[in-house]
Amino acid sequence: VVVGHIVKVTSHPQAERLNICDVAIAVGADPVQIICGAPNVREGMKVPVATVGTKLTFRVPNPEDAGGALVDKVVKIKRSKLRGEVSNGMICSEEEIGVGDDSSGIMELSSASVVGTPFAEYLAELEKLPVIQNQLHHD
Repeated sequence: VVVGHIVKVTSHPQAERLNICDVAIAVGADPVQIICGAPNVREGMKVPVATVGTKLTFRVPNPEDAGGALVDKVVKIKRSKLRGEVSNGMICSEEEIGVGDDSSGIMELSSASVVGTPFAEYLAELEKLPVIQNQLHHD
């Protein structure tokens, strides 16, 4: 999962609730096309992107347990077609990448985040901020 920048959003011609997004995922490289159905997607957003080959773990109901127990299901992101348009990855919500419970839309990252940065590095930098801010206020 890397930091991506949505550079263009157009309506999917075959699906009312889907958008075709051109997403920069590496500095100097051409954007990749990703199909996204999130209601909050827009041009200019910095977002977490699961690139082709990424494995994501989802908590899903266990089909063998009527009590509603959840189990982990690993999904490998593949290049796919959605209603005739190619999708080369997945723009993720907090829930999909395991950093929160919000699945209502895609996660918006800081506008200062750098395209192509591994998401784990982005999170590590965020965790440093409260410590730095705390030191600035107490020195």
